[in-house]
Amino acid sequence: MTPLTAFFAKFIGAYALFAAAWLYFRREAAVGLIERISHDPVFESMIGVLRLVFGLAVISSHNRWDGWLEALVSALGWIGLFSGLATMFLPTGFLRRSVDWMQFKEKLPVYALVSALLGAVLLLGGLAA
Repeated sequence: MTPLTAFFAKFIGAYALFAAAWLYFRREAAVGLIERISHDPVFESMIGVLRLVFGLAVISSHNRWDGWLEALVSALGWIGLFSGLATMFLPTGFLRRSVDWMQFKEKLPVYALVSALLGAVLLLGGLAA
């Protein structure tokens, strides 16, 4: 494993753990932010740009697939790239319809748990390097 893989795994893992804690402990704020972002085309575009930047940063410096942690980090980079492009270029309101379809408000604890598990796997994998 390269030092860059360990860095990205720890960075993304810590972020996912903090995001999970925020989703779980500050539910009203999380739901309010998602509602605001998904109903405002400017915020929607900004989130798309941030996802695109994240994806480009990861895949331009770490497009490796030779181990499970490398593949996971690279896959998250590609997911970030494509979700950023989709958020930026699909019609306004697509993000809102996606949030509604995902039932974000109702299933928020499930999304927090998935984020926590993904974060723990990445962080532990990066620390074990």
